[in-house]
Amino acid sequence: MNKQPLSIFKDVIGPVMRGPSSSHTAASVRIGQLVRQFMQGKCRSYSVEFETKGSLATTYSSQGSDIGLVGGLPGTLLAAADELALSDHTGLEGLLAAGLIGVLIASQSTFAAEECGCQAECGSGPAMTAAALVQIAGGTVQQAPDAAAIALQNIMGLVCDPVANRVEVPCLGKNVLAGMNAIASADMTLAGYDPVIPLDETIAAFDQVGRMLPAELRCTGKAGFSTTPTSQALANRLNRGLPH
Repeated sequence: MNKQPLSIFKDVIGPVMRGPSSSHTAASVRIGQLVRQFMQGKCRSYSVEFETKGSLATTYSSQGSDIGLVGGLPGTLLAAADELALSDHTGLEGLLAAGLIGVLIASQSTFAAEECGCQAECGSGPAMTAAALVQIAGGTVQQAPDAAAIALQNIMGLVCDPVANRVEVPCLGKNVLAGMNAIASADMTLAGYDPVIPLDETIAAFDQVGRMLPAELRCTGKAGFSTTPTSQALANRLNRGLPH
């Protein structure tokens, strides 16, 4: 794969994309491009599955997320494995570790901010990524879930209060924070840090806290930054089709 210098705006935050949730779409599209480069354009088909009760199942089409999501996690790990000169097999092991963490979170909690606040989105992603990073770095079987537990613990209680009902502000900053959370959690685990609370108990507490958040702070636009004068004025302008 041809290596190009990374850009904080293009590769981490991403450009403004389709739909109100451009911060999510831009990242998935960019990573999808990485996968295509890695596969040398040989991808001919893909399958995307969604949690039927989650928000993405009803919004992905209008935002074009299905186009980019194909390469989300695979692109991240395969690119990391390539950068570190690791084998494809090692990258696939990272995918497996991340997938197992995702299964545990999905079966015991949720990925939807509407159910458990932004911690469900900006917590699940870093937890899966932290486990994957530990795996490809040569960590132990126990260290992978430990890293995931630390990532979830670090983000507990994060609310979802998008400005102007667009999932862009403060979401872009939260996504960058989530990425750093994954890296820090993996590093802490590999350095011998003990999460104290194991992953299964962490997910249970994570779910409990998320569902205790007021509905106004779970992606409904009824509290926090969503109700500031600036946010409301911006929403009015966007709803009227005026430039912001």
